[in-house]
Amino acid sequence: MKHSGKILALLFSLVFAGQVFAQDASALSLKDNMKQSGILFKQVATSINDASKNKDNAAAVLKMIGYFEAAKNQSPDSTTNGSLSDYQSMIGEEITNLKTLQAAFVANDNVTALAVLQKINNLKKEGHDKYK
Repeated sequence: MKHSGKILALLFSLVFAGQVFAQDASALSLKDNMKQSGILFKQVATSINDASKNKDNAAAVLKMIGYFEAAKNQSPDSTTNGSLSDYQSMIGEEITNLKTLQAAFVANDNVTALAVLQKINNLKKEGHDKYK
């Protein structure tokens, strides 16, 4: 039971920090939100197999969620191969993936975290092909 309490406390603190952070991310441009998220993505990707970094990675992913939530309300400069609603749907899918990734880090499930990170990367490539 003590372990469950610690996990709940960690989740609560991460969610609260994410709400405060999301307000800051909304002041950035779409380009800056994506750039900051990309920096965090690389940081997480390099330490994905190190379980001792899971707490830090969960916090980094929470920041990424904030950047993506802000980006969902912004418009890309170009919608070459897709519509604005498709863009928003893709961003929503990434937010869902990021929440799954964060939960995997909190649960110390690095196998799931790696699989979700690969999904995020694939969707990122698809989104960058369609929207800039």
